[in-house]
Amino acid sequence: MKVPLITQIQRYSLQDGPGFRTTIFFKGCALHCPWCHNPETQNSEKEFYYYSDKCTNCGRCADVCPTGASTMHIEADNNAVLLLDRSKCVACMNCVDACLSGAREIVGQDLTMDAIIKEAVADRPFFKNSGGGVTISGGDPLLFPQFTLELAKRLKKENLHVGLETSCFPKWEKIQPLLDYIDLFLVDIKSLDPKKHKAAVGWPLEPILKNIKKLIELKANIRIHLPIIPDFNDSRDDFESYANFLGPISDRLNGIDILPYHVYGEGKYRFLGRYDTYKYKGVKALPAEKVKLLAKTLMQAHIKGLSVGGLVGMGNNSETKSVKEVM
Repeated sequence: MKVPLITQIQRYSLQDGPGFRTTIFFKGCALHCPWCHNPETQNSEKEFYYYSDKCTNCGRCADVCPTGASTMHIEADNNAVLLLDRSKCVACMNCVDACLSGAREIVGQDLTMDAIIKEAVADRPFFKNSGGGVTISGGDPLLFPQFTLELAKRLKKENLHVGLETSCFPKWEKIQPLLDYIDLFLVDIKSLDPKKHKAAVGWPLEPILKNIKKLIELKANIRIHLPIIPDFNDSRDDFESYANFLGPISDRLNGIDILPYHVYGEGKYRFLGRYDTYKYKGVKALPAEKVKLLAKTLMQAHIKGLSVGGLVGMGNNSETKSVKEVM
């Protein structure tokens, strides 16, 4: 069984299902969305953040680096400056251990399933009072189907509400066993244009839609996420395609969350040494007018249970007033 690294266990989340959630982020994803606001979850291997503003150029990292990824360069004024070449890094993490200023931080922790369960169960009082639970997220947990299944089983034995955040990319055989253990599937639809979808995220659209339709046929509890990205899927045609696809099935969905593009993840690309390849640097957050247009288009298709931002309320309330607030 392939075991994922964990990038974060986030408490008191309100955007990954109903009520207060404890969200477990797996490291690793089959899709490669260029706008991803959690780039630390894309690669399944260990990485490290480098915070240049905390670096004191002490040279301890260079002293312990076995490959020359970290070296000290003496400038004309005799000041020593750290040079970092991540292409030489073998992720030994010696530099993180050696750093005394907190300029380096490991991304991806080895946690046992028992440790994850212990963290989740500790938040039980918050779940009970808010109608919340645990959401398995990423990355994409279905990159690790056996581990995800076993974790969901263990969480259900603890009588916890279990959500799964996924793009539904794998073969159906990987998804079907989860039906008895997942209380809410949170499924992303990046685009309904097959060519644009494959070109942007590197994965075909057809199997994703096929899996969504199978979940619906089997009466799984599904909430659809619509990440809306500037100059990718924010046109009137895109919005109409969402309405045409979701309208006929909306009465069998838990709800639909409009997730406008934001810039919060931009700094992570810099900390991971990937800023030069980040295609959305400098792109501003999605204008409110675009959000209003999509919300209006979906509402005209008689789609209910809409939210903006994924805040779906407390307890048994699966809707939010946020759509009305932006209209």
